[in-house]
Amino acid sequence: MISGLRRASSTAMIAIGILAAVNGLWSGIAAAQQPRDANAQDRTWCENRQRTFAPDLRINGCTALIESGNLTRSDLAISHNNRGTAYQERRDFDHAIADYDEAIKLHPTYAPAFNNRGNAHQAKGELDAAIADYSQAIRFDFNFVQAFNNRGKAYQMKGDLDHAIADYNEAIKLNPNFALAFINHGDASLVRGDLNRAIADYSQGILLDPTSAFAFNNRATAYGRKGDLEHAIADYDAAIRLDPTYGAAFRNRGLAHQRKGDLDHALTDYNEAVRLDPKDAQTLTARGNVRQAKGDLDGALADFNEAIRLDPAYAGAFQNRGDLHEVKAEFDAAIADFSEAIRIDPASPTGYRARGFANFYAANYGAAVADLARAVADKPTDAYPALWLYLARSRAGDQTASAELATNARRFSPSDWPYAVVELFLGQRTPEATLAAPVKPDDRCEAQFYIGEWQLLRADRPAAIESLKGAVNTCPKDFVEATDARAELKRLGE
Repeated sequence: MISGLRRASSTAMIAIGILAAVNGLWSGIAAAQQPRDANAQDRTWCENRQRTFAPDLRINGCTALIESGNLTRSDLAISHNNRGTAYQERRDFDHAIADYDEAIKLHPTYAPAFNNRGNAHQAKGELDAAIADYSQAIRFDFNFVQAFNNRGKAYQMKGDLDHAIADYNEAIKLNPNFALAFINHGDASLVRGDLNRAIADYSQGILLDPTSAFAFNNRATAYGRKGDLEHAIADYDAAIRLDPTYGAAFRNRGLAHQRKGDLDHALTDYNEAVRLDPKDAQTLTARGNVRQAKGDLDGALADFNEAIRLDPAYAGAFQNRGDLHEVKAEFDAAIADFSEAIRIDPASPTGYRARGFANFYAANYGAAVADLARAVADKPTDAYPALWLYLARSRAGDQTASAELATNARRFSPSDWPYAVVELFLGQRTPEATLAAPVKPDDRCEAQFYIGEWQLLRADRPAAIESLKGAVNTCPKDFVEATDARAELKRLGE
């Protein structure tokens, strides 16, 4: 499943401490020692007070100062720190860390260098080292708002939401106008599932910084998770107006349009997202989904293949390609893709459920049993996996199928569909009464399928063929019942 959160805003979430370094130490040094004319331009480049100089120019300026032999110990520490931020902007984290190391060696209580080294470690995924550095920065400057915010982000990346929220709260307490801390607090609330708090946090962040595209994007995600697609799309619109190159916002707006059933607008947004970032596997997978829904199976397969090529560890791409193979009745290929998705993400129940259905379609009933049993365990109050588990066990010749279904049925509501099918399988309802039970047309098509399966278990081939044809003719094509009805009819020679 594709998450609308984060993605394009990850680097913006970290406040680099270069301004604190420049304003905190450079000014005192400049007053005490006037630089030689030969160093004046280098110092301007290295300080980068207006944040206008490219990283290479800053690196050259700082390097010239460091090698000049004219700097005091503190002045030299600042030059290493500032060169580190330039290397970091180039994503050369090893050189950045080496410079921060040198700055700290020269000035062991230099909080901005600890903060910036923490940022570099965080960017490398070295979260424990990052937290240790942020903690040192806070130790030497207990009012260092950015360090609290950045440590909170590192804790959040580790999944420690309690410590993350505590740090964001401290940052907000120190600076109630710090928009980034509110936005990050919103992210943590969103991960926790506290959607109302997340929206409130993002709204405060937007009030403080109405130019924050990622705040609008993330608030839109919160609205989307509440099912409020109109507000979600409005916020994605705002994010895109603020940053027309924001590929994730186009992708996320496409998801919102797709959820509304507006496939044309969804495809337009996905196309733009792919144009902006052709290496984003999530966007390619999302576009593949829409192409598949619009009947462009070749285009969908091309997108899924490219997503897998770009990110072979993205389980979602394998899952979706497996779904496409199922639509094309290529069940062995579907099973292979679902198996790979499970290997990548063994904790996700989605892959097991999908593979269980695919094995059933392919008449691999024994293999289907193992996966469908996991699906039942994952959602014990959902009648559908239990029905398919019963069918798989029955088709595999397992005599415990009925007793297991009766046990599972205790968790279902007798007044809800498809409980009537449970009663049919347990011998408590006739096929005619089962077909009369549904109120909705989609439920009636399902009833025809399950009656067909019941008839197959009783070797009533002619009646089963008629029922399964009825399911194929009336069920939406993407229903699992329709997929298996087609597979059953093919095996029956129809």
